[in-house]
Amino acid sequence: MENTVELAPDYYLDNFFKLTHHAPQWYSDLLSQDEHQWLATFDAISKGAQCLLVRLYSRKGHWFRSDKLNYPEIDTIQPALDELAAHDFVSLSPDLTTQELAANLLTKPEILALYPQYPKSLKKDALVACLSEENFDQFEALEFTVIKLNSAHMIDLLLTLFFANTHQDLSQFVLDDLGLHQFEQYQLSKTRRFFESREQIDRLIELSQLSNLYWQCDRKQKANLDILIEAMPERVEHRYVDRKREHMINDIARDYERINEFETALTLFEQTKLTPSRERRARIYDKLEQNDLFSDIVTEMLTFPIDIAELEIAEKLKQRVMRKQGFKVPRASKPTCSEYRVELDLSQQRVELASKAYFENLGWTVFYSENILLNSLFGLTFWEAIFAPIEEAFINAYQHRPLDLYHSDFASKRQQAINDALEKIRCGDTQSLFDTYRAKFGISNPFVHWGLFDEALLTMALTHIPTNMLAELFNVMLSDLKLFRSGMPDLIAFKDGTFEWIEVKGPGDKLQDNQWRWFKEFERLDVPFSVCYVNQ
Repeated sequence: MENTVELAPDYYLDNFFKLTHHAPQWYSDLLSQDEHQWLATFDAISKGAQCLLVRLYSRKGHWFRSDKLNYPEIDTIQPALDELAAHDFVSLSPDLTTQELAANLLTKPEILALYPQYPKSLKKDALVACLSEENFDQFEALEFTVIKLNSAHMIDLLLTLFFANTHQDLSQFVLDDLGLHQFEQYQLSKTRRFFESREQIDRLIELSQLSNLYWQCDRKQKANLDILIEAMPERVEHRYVDRKREHMINDIARDYERINEFETALTLFEQTKLTPSRERRARIYDKLEQNDLFSDIVTEMLTFPIDIAELEIAEKLKQRVMRKQGFKVPRASKPTCSEYRVELDLSQQRVELASKAYFENLGWTVFYSENILLNSLFGLTFWEAIFAPIEEAFINAYQHRPLDLYHSDFASKRQQAINDALEKIRCGDTQSLFDTYRAKFGISNPFVHWGLFDEALLTMALTHIPTNMLAELFNVMLSDLKLFRSGMPDLIAFKDGTFEWIEVKGPGDKLQDNQWRWFKEFERLDVPFSVCYVNQ
């Protein structure tokens, strides 16, 4: 019988204390006087008031109604609420318009009870639109107290300072407490400051809010894109924050390109150095028949490629340039693929599983592993390197990967650990991978997929794939960790001491660039692989 973890009723308060203690310890100079006062006052109020405030911060929005506050661990809600109001953590019966009240706190029947003059046939949104935009003044008619959460920004600020990102929240602590998300016991950096100025913090939070707006709006409408760009914050000197900003600019520029607003798209793409800004500019110049500019930017990409993927794209675009200049360009050679062409019944299961069954009937032991196998082998092999005590790589205890995992100097900072791991593999020491698998099972690793990577697959892989070949495949991955973590074949099959990677293609499906990229490496390294075309 599995042991179940029982959390204390007020577990969330201890988790919140991690945030409130971390912020002044590491970022005291970047907090405002009001924020220092907020933290000091929070420490001084009663436990019941603290619990209620954290509960409010865990809910969506900043408007609440007292009759919806029901927390068994808080003995009496009203005294806690009054204490929070006395210290200005919340406002009771605050200024708000009738529309704000109705939209955020009232049900449609409650709106009609207050304003019976409006037709019952109206939907709630239409009903709200009919209401006054003046301040609501009939609080005595309500059966609850209206609550406004003050300093709503504090939760975003505290979370951002603690996690150094805007996607982890209080639920992260719960997952850890329940044992559902386990982290390696790595050494934290001596300097755990991710930010050096308040401007960097505010920019990251602003970008997160803008990102939420981006995904919620209709991006086929130019007016919405214009609003997003107008709200884009200025650049700040911070590697992570600035990359996030440039990624968002690229996304918005791509949306302008899709609606044929080419000049605006070009202007935006010119503001970023990240891929695919140069590729998109080249393609726009091509569409606009601005062939000199098209040729110039392709030459620049070929001469100074940002990464392997951009170089590959530039080589393709160069062929387009040459054709436009009147040259005959031979098709680029591709790896020679061994092929299977089979007829299978696809009515009951997806094509990969049908193909898996087909090869199993031929006597193979087959796993539908796609990117999982090689990534997981990589994660086990380089476990010590990934979680090595590199300064500024780990700044809190809830990271599944080092902050510099995809930086260009990731490998060079850990070169000795990487070399040692590769040497073990080349010498045929696979026992260390089994040991790591068993010792670390369930602990978060950016490459290991525990739920889909069992010991049977590990055993088959390590007894069939030559260790020298594995080492060479790992070197390929190390050349660009983000690029080479995808594109691997769907199936891996084992039989009589041999193995073969098999990419499955259903009707109408074609090989993608990231798959050709791996096939090119497989061909170079004499890795057995094939493509199985089903019903073609």
